[in-house]
Amino acid sequence: LISISMADTRRALTDWGNIVPAFVLGILAQLLGIFRWQWLLQAQGLALRMGRTAQLTMIGVFFNIALPGAVSGDFVKAFYVGKELPGQRAKAFGAILFDRVAGVSALVLVSAGALLVGYEHFRGTALMAGVRVIMIMAASAVLLFYGYLFLVRERHDPLLWFFRRLETRFRKAASLTRIYESIRHYHNHRWTVLKALGVSAVIHLFVGMACWYFARALGDFSVALDAVYVVVPLGLLVTAVPVAPAG
Repeated sequence: LISISMADTRRALTDWGNIVPAFVLGILAQLLGIFRWQWLLQAQGLALRMGRTAQLTMIGVFFNIALPGAVSGDFVKAFYVGKELPGQRAKAFGAILFDRVAGVSALVLVSAGALLVGYEHFRGTALMAGVRVIMIMAASAVLLFYGYLFLVRERHDPLLWFFRRLETRFRKAASLTRIYESIRHYHNHRWTVLKALGVSAVIHLFVGMACWYFARALGDFSVALDAVYVVVPLGLLVTAVPVAPAG
């Protein structure tokens, strides 16, 4: 059992062979996240400079850490984009929401893929039996979502029909309709969605590898990389729960 102390942490921060690659991978993951959001904004017809996209992304990252839940910064980003692009708030929020959906989808797929590849390594443990069931359900939900997005046309969409009917009864529900329409908009931008998913998967591969390097810097050389890719995505999913700063 590895115990973590301030002395271990100070020593780990000087283990350049593990710390430097971990930080480089973390920075690359953030840069890829900026490109992903930029593509999703462009698909919505929102003209935001790459430099400004990078600034707002970093602002969002800060508030994800400082406010309860790892999605709090998304609302801050939506606020700023809404101010800079008047009348486009629903589209901006749709792009931010889809950016989050793409990230979570890739988390689930990476974890499920690692569980599948390392099945022999995890088989026989009660904990992993439960994790396996959860990941199968989550991966099925991801595939169902994208199947619905790509295959169901607007005129046959029961959810869109529901939101529009709700809007006729409650005028305040119009914002929900606009947001859902902005998400449905990606039905016509499948290549952008696939790029976003691919980049999201690479981001989580980088983050998992960074965590593996951090573990080694702390003195844990026995942790298996496939185990990292199963467990770290689950931890990142939990951080989205708004119970404390950064989850």
